[in-house]
Amino acid sequence: MQDKQEVVVSGLKMMLSEQNNKLKKVFAQVVIAMAHHGYLELEGGQQMIEFIIKQSALKNDPPGKKSPDPEYVSNQALRTMCDHVLQLLTTTVEDMEHVLWPYLLELIVPEQYTEAQGVVCKCLSHLATKKRKEQTEDYEIDFETQANIPKPEALIARLMVLAGRPQNGRNRGIHVLTLMQGLVPNLNENLVELWDTVIPKLIQYLEDASKEDTWNQKNWEDLSLKLLSKSLDVVDNEEWIAELGEVFGQQIPMYNNYPDEKNFMYKCLGVITRKSTKKDFVGKHLDLIFGSVKHSDQTEREGCAIAMGFCAASHLDAVLSKLESVAKTELQQKSSGLFSFMKGEKSEVDIERTKATLMLCYGFVALFSPVSLIVSRMEATILRSIQPYFANVKDTSVKQNLIRTLDLIGDALHPDHLKTTYNFSNRGEFITHLQSYMQMESTTSLTNETRALAMNACSTLVKLDPRLNEAEELDLVKTSIDCIYPLPPGGLPVSKKGKEESYDKTLEAEVLMSATFDALHDLLKEILLKDLTPNGLNTIFKQLSKWFLSIEEYERERSLTTLLIVENFLLENMEPSSNNITDFPTECVILAKLVPRCTDPNIRVRQMAMDCVQCTLRIASKIAGNSMDQPDQMIDALCTLKERLEKDDPNVLFSVINDLAKVIAKKLPSGQLIEFLDVLQEGLLDPQSHSSSGACVVLNGILKARGNEVSKQVSTIIGYLHDKLGQIEFDQTRTGTLRSVRTLSSHHLTNVLKALLSYPLPYDSNIVAIWQILSQDAMLTSGFTDQMLDMLSRQLPYEEKKDGERTTKIATQTPLAVTCALKIIFDVEESEEVVKKNYHRFFSSLLIRIGSSIDCKPPKPVVEEKESKPKEKKKSVPPPSSKVPVPSLAAVEAFRSFLQRSKSEDIIEGLDKEDCWEMFEDEERYPESVTILCRYLVESAVGGPYISKIVTSLASGLSSLYDPQRVTVAAFFSELINLKCAGNDDMIEMVMNSLLGRLVDSSHMVRMLCIRGLGNVASNEKQQVQQYSTTVLSAMMAGMDDKEDPEDLITTESMSGLSKILSEIDESHIRAILINVSLRIRPCFEKDRPAVRAQAFILFGNLSRFGDGPSKAPFLEQIHSNFVSLLLHLNDPEQEVKKACKFSLRLLGPLLESEAINNKFQKYLLEDANLIYGEFMNDLAKCIIQDFPDKVNFYVMGCISFYKSMWSEIKCNAALFTGYLLGNLQHDKQVAISKEHVCAALIILLKDQSPSVRAAAAEAMSLLYEY
Repeated sequence: MQDKQEVVVSGLKMMLSEQNNKLKKVFAQVVIAMAHHGYLELEGGQQMIEFIIKQSALKNDPPGKKSPDPEYVSNQALRTMCDHVLQLLTTTVEDMEHVLWPYLLELIVPEQYTEAQGVVCKCLSHLATKKRKEQTEDYEIDFETQANIPKPEALIARLMVLAGRPQNGRNRGIHVLTLMQGLVPNLNENLVELWDTVIPKLIQYLEDASKEDTWNQKNWEDLSLKLLSKSLDVVDNEEWIAELGEVFGQQIPMYNNYPDEKNFMYKCLGVITRKSTKKDFVGKHLDLIFGSVKHSDQTEREGCAIAMGFCAASHLDAVLSKLESVAKTELQQKSSGLFSFMKGEKSEVDIERTKATLMLCYGFVALFSPVSLIVSRMEATILRSIQPYFANVKDTSVKQNLIRTLDLIGDALHPDHLKTTYNFSNRGEFITHLQSYMQMESTTSLTNETRALAMNACSTLVKLDPRLNEAEELDLVKTSIDCIYPLPPGGLPVSKKGKEESYDKTLEAEVLMSATFDALHDLLKEILLKDLTPNGLNTIFKQLSKWFLSIEEYERERSLTTLLIVENFLLENMEPSSNNITDFPTECVILAKLVPRCTDPNIRVRQMAMDCVQCTLRIASKIAGNSMDQPDQMIDALCTLKERLEKDDPNVLFSVINDLAKVIAKKLPSGQLIEFLDVLQEGLLDPQSHSSSGACVVLNGILKARGNEVSKQVSTIIGYLHDKLGQIEFDQTRTGTLRSVRTLSSHHLTNVLKALLSYPLPYDSNIVAIWQILSQDAMLTSGFTDQMLDMLSRQLPYEEKKDGERTTKIATQTPLAVTCALKIIFDVEESEEVVKKNYHRFFSSLLIRIGSSIDCKPPKPVVEEKESKPKEKKKSVPPPSSKVPVPSLAAVEAFRSFLQRSKSEDIIEGLDKEDCWEMFEDEERYPESVTILCRYLVESAVGGPYISKIVTSLASGLSSLYDPQRVTVAAFFSELINLKCAGNDDMIEMVMNSLLGRLVDSSHMVRMLCIRGLGNVASNEKQQVQQYSTTVLSAMMAGMDDKEDPEDLITTESMSGLSKILSEIDESHIRAILINVSLRIRPCFEKDRPAVRAQAFILFGNLSRFGDGPSKAPFLEQIHSNFVSLLLHLNDPEQEVKKACKFSLRLLGPLLESEAINNKFQKYLLEDANLIYGEFMNDLAKCIIQDFPDKVNFYVMGCISFYKSMWSEIKCNAALFTGYLLGNLQHDKQVAISKEHVCAALIILLKDQSPSVRAAAAEAMSLLYEY
């Protein structure tokens, strides 16, 4: 076959243009076989090698459906195979060396083999290193004779650029560098030492980076450019530098499809122009760089800008001149006529892209320019040139590069760079633009790096002096946070149903999101660096804390993540001693805001919050002078609490937050306790139910542990909690808040009581709820009620206001509030024990309160002064009825509730039966209602045993300054006497003495009730009646003489009492005063009030019991003296008086010593019998004439005295009785009658205004026809 080898090679050339990968794969296998048999050493063999390299330069298959062919060969598979083929040819086939060397060098520069440069350089480096080491004859290359091989400068330019992006081209970097080292003697003798020293280090750098996976492209470029720069220095030949630069410039088009390499190419050119002193060369290549850059590609744009910056380090004015020229020529949009595209005029989009490049160039020029020149050029040229472009930016690339420019300018002006200070007067304006750019970004998705760039630029600008003022810092922090936190998780909007974003898109968004948050945190750290104190932290915290309450979990998590980063930064960098930091005034606010988040529904959020709490306490500890290394058991324990927060079990969370409360209670400074409580109360309104409950638990825990420190702020705390109760939406939180009030009460019972009683009446539902929760604690209830009862006894029940002659009673606020509060307490089931234990106190106090409240008007409503908070649109406290409760009704309701809670159903039933509840509110009927109450109390199975204690409690009420209170006790005591004091003799004595002591009371009502009570002693045992008879009789007599008794109530009661007592005492007790009593009674027969007249007649009748003994004669005389009055009032206008006269005459009849008269009385004067008065009196007159003839004139004169009576009926009765007496009188006895006097009196009656009187007088005169 040897003679046929050339034919075979020639025949296979047709396969070089084959497009089918399967055939190419087979042909590649054929090529390696041919190599082993020497075929490739023949003419055409190099073409076979080139074929293999072409396959190694293949790009990946386009994305899409895979071929169904099971034997399908992809570009990737073919490429990998050919890489192996080339390496095998190089390393295993000995005869191939002279074929491959130096032929492969011809394939280094051509653009079409760029993708294959990794394997080409690997093979070449193997050959070059081997030949250099062995110093073979063919190692040295004569570039003049071997014209196809690129010149050294071209190889240097190509390899330098390929090495600049070592990870491209299937990690070609090490192979390129190895080739550079192996080839360097052929390239330039001056570079050998440098490259032999540096390149092995660069190779080692790449190997280390690949092992540790810590790649940093910027660092690598710095090292690579440094190699280039030093190479230029080592050669130190202006002509060679220019020649190398020309080659670099010529190779620019090779990288039009490789932006990364083109980027590095520009940087290399920048380094070369920086080294060159030839103005023409520099100008030409500045034009070349800016003219060749693809303005739509950010990577190329950045390379161009950095190149300009590098160049500016030596040729600042030339670069600035170039940039100004570009601005004038490239950024002017000319006519947009129909044929403008034919003239090559730039579109608006092109101009925007060019503008973006130009702006970035200014940034790098500022950064890399000589420090000595940049300050003078900054305001004169650079800032003046870029400033107009910041407003109304629409194009994103322009915006981003303006931002990058500002970032670079900030770095350029930093004192560390300038080595001097510079006052950047325009900084505020530029920061405003940056904030504007951030605000314009959509918060529904994260699609670009504008936010991150803007925040990075702000970070750089913030570093400069002077420091931003507080308002500017706050605004910057707010803008930065507000443009990031609302972004959806992952940065992508929530996809529509069934549609998922690609993995690459998701990954890109995540990377962007991470970079954006890193930028935010860097910015906040820079702001904090300007004020590494708690005050600096507070500037940031003010904005972060607003996001703690977000309804979105990811927003809450982001805000806490940021806070933790910022707090840790402060903790690590703060030096309290050197910065004179002595306190942490906002510790309380931060902790209070974090507490609700520690029980957040989201595990990440609550754990992050716990970390923040821990960090906050560590900051406080460091400020207090404690070392960071010094262990603190309580703060360290928060790590354990954090672990426990992983569970969602409510019991576990409650336990954790309870422990947290103990830590905070222990660590919080006293001076911050009140503010902590104030802020924590806002947490009760947290939109998350778990969180508001957590705030509640901590509030309760703090009050339990340190409630004793807030005595002066109790009213304020109660006010806050009351407001919050009206807005809390979750039942569990509401219950917890109420318990917090209860906890506070355990420390400051009196202050809480005062605060609650100060609220307007009627109590709103929240105050009612507070009273109810307090009433569930027996100890608190006992303490509260003790003080409340004390208030009822000590404070004025009402105030009197005079309006002319009219006096109005107005109830005072506190006793009324106490009354209403007691009603609520009694309605709580748990209060039963306390109520029964203090039954006597409640009974007596409420009874007196009822008396004090009768006829009292309610006080004016209390108007609470509260600041309007328009921003709070949440549910507020439900407004109670504006009508203040009626004092008497409130007291009665409280009393009823007391009876219900004490299980005194028998008393309630009795009062219901007697319709007593309404009587309690009626001033006139109130004493009667007390009487009824007393009766049922004595009979009560529950209340009865407490009577003795009730009496003791009530006794002081008789000494009260207020009439109604004394009336109440007097009424109760008077009935108690009637009920024999439930058989307690000692109590009878005490009550009797109490009543006797008030006989001189200023109130006629009290005196009347005392008289009634003393009279009621008649219902007691005979021994007691006899014991008190003398005292009672004296009292009754004094009562009948009471001069300040306008309505004769005392007189009536005295006579009623006498009537009762007379039926029970011996004659010896009354003998001495019997006649005196009779004489005292007589004026009462003609009193206006029927009750007085009736009682007087009844009493006179009762005196008859003593008219048949030693006092018979004088008493009989009294009977005759009052006989006319009794008979005339038998026909009194009032029925009760008629009955009283009948009763009295029946008793007196036997004493008259006239059987006829007595028989008539007993027969006709029956209580309910209908009496025919005229006939009865006519018949009675005859009996009187028969039995008492000597008394007729006396009786007639007595009748005449009644002609002037105020009652017409009595006048009529007197006239008729006169007529009956005189008409039936015998002639022989008419002489004793003074006829003229009688007739004159009757004639006067004939003129009376009343027809009935005139008729009666006429009838009487008609009976005197015999005179």
